[in-house]
Amino acid sequence: MRWARLTWQVPDPAAFAPGLAERLGVVARPGGGLVPDAWTVDLGAAWLELRPWMRESPADHPRPGGRLVLEPVTGGEPAPEDADASNDGTHESEARSMRLVGLGWATVELDRAAEELGMWLGDRPERSDGTDPLLGAYARVFAAGGLPGDAVVLLEPSTEGRVSASLARDAEGPTALYLRPAAGLGPWLRAARTRGVRVGPRRLGPLGSSVIVADGPISGPHLVIVDAPGPRRSGRAGAGTIGP
Repeated sequence: MRWARLTWQVPDPAAFAPGLAERLGVVARPGGGLVPDAWTVDLGAAWLELRPWMRESPADHPRPGGRLVLEPVTGGEPAPEDADASNDGTHESEARSMRLVGLGWATVELDRAAEELGMWLGDRPERSDGTDPLLGAYARVFAAGGLPGDAVVLLEPSTEGRVSASLARDAEGPTALYLRPAAGLGPWLRAARTRGVRVGPRRLGPLGSSVIVADGPISGPHLVIVDAPGPRRSGRAGAGTIGP
């Protein structure tokens, strides 16, 4: 079960959703959200809900690029792929072009964030500590537990880069989506370039070989496209508060 819904607050979901879908090569549909006027994207391991901006203060003005927020789901909800299996046996995985394999969480201190989020996180896999050169951060990976996606990647700035800019603008919280194309990174890149999508150079990040969609603001939200994991070579080592 997922005890929080991954939401992307924007000034106008109906105007924003088609552009995001075009950049990623996914399908965004009106409806299915926890609030009226939302659009949703089925990412297999989680729903992404594009919803209207919610002011947190009089000075909290909508920003064109929006922001990521986790919204509690009372009683929890299954991931889309789990809902498929529990309904009538119909599986839609073949139609999903993108999967949420990681949710990036910006923090100023990895140890403290891991402790504060501990009840929502799963186990740490082998070689869970590393870096994300695309975001300029030290990274620590956990299984997602009760949060959206397959994993949660805690990110502490290592440079004056994207995660640092995210913290300066929005403080700690979700800042990046790690997305794996069903067709693989190479075919996705070729198709994305024909659509005019700008991407950065490929780098090895916490979830594998990755590129970043480079046409968003440096403060995020950040879209990291991740390749499928390669074969493991023998003998070689690889490199906000939530309430239920």
